[in-house]
Amino acid sequence: MDRAYPPINNLLEQAACITGRSKEATGEVEPTEGYKGRQIKKLIEFANANNLWIDLSPLNITYMDKGGENEVFHDGKSSVIKLNNFEYAGDDLENFFIRINAHNKFFSNVPYQMIGFSYNSRQEFSAVLTQPYILAEREATEDEIVEYMEALGFETDYIDEFHNDQYEVFDAVPNNVLYGFHYKVIFLLSAISVTINSTS
Repeated sequence: MDRAYPPINNLLEQAACITGRSKEATGEVEPTEGYKGRQIKKLIEFANANNLWIDLSPLNITYMDKGGENEVFHDGKSSVIKLNNFEYAGDDLENFFIRINAHNKFFSNVPYQMIGFSYNSRQEFSAVLTQPYILAEREATEDEIVEYMEALGFETDYIDEFHNDQYEVFDAVPNNVLYGFHYKVIFLLSAISVTINSTS
């Protein structure tokens, strides 16, 4: 499961560039809803050309949970493995990469690393992500989440929604945020988007 050689370390950036170039090549010829299919096709070609397919079946991993976009497994050690089907990216995979990069920027104690591609149990093309496995004391409270986000420079819109001049974070609810032993507040999963009027 160790894929930490140089081409994999920057896989997230490479895949993001491919999806961006695919969108630029499409231009105005294709409606927005067509971006995602073209981007997935390009990522499949990229995975084939660089041997980036990961077969989970021979690995000693334990199924943990399934959500709207992720199937989650534990490697029995220090990591969780997520098969992300890009469901929450909408019609443009760039949204997925924006969210992962923003997560790693703000919540660097539990960063995502992309290690390859696979198909989930429903045979949907998916990114294979790893994230540190966290032993937590409990779920964070709403007040602890608000305090943490405000310390990061975010303003509170609603009890689970925040923004700064670049990003919006939502679905920051206790079952997505833990109170850990080593880090007080740990964001495992949240929805992040770029603020519409952002210039960066």
